[in-house]
Amino acid sequence: MNRLEQLALEAEVSACILGNLTTRDFALVDLHAPGPIPECLHGRGLGVIGVTGIVGGVPRTALAVELDDVALSAIAQVWLRYLSARITPHIQPPPGDSIRFLERLHALDDTRQG
Repeated sequence: MNRLEQLALEAEVSACILGNLTTRDFALVDLHAPGPIPECLHGRGLGVIGVTGIVGGVPRTALAVELDDVALSAIAQVWLRYLSARITPHIQPPPGDSIRFLERLHALDDTRQG
């Protein structure tokens, strides 16, 4: 078993990193989602870059290719959007608390200098 497969098996949340290093186009595919690869990924010239996931609450990444800082930053942004989309449906603030908090925040005196 290689590093990518190992991470995919161990992670609570994982995704395959697909990318086109020439165009800097990156996408993540949920490794635990049933079904075929989404149609929106076809024709973009994407290849396997690696696997990213969370193991025991710790982020982990196994790369199949060497990446520069710009590519790593772009992948990190895609990863954050991916996680946000997965987490957001499970977060529900108590009814009314957000509005009351913002009203109290807006009523505070601005003590900043300048």
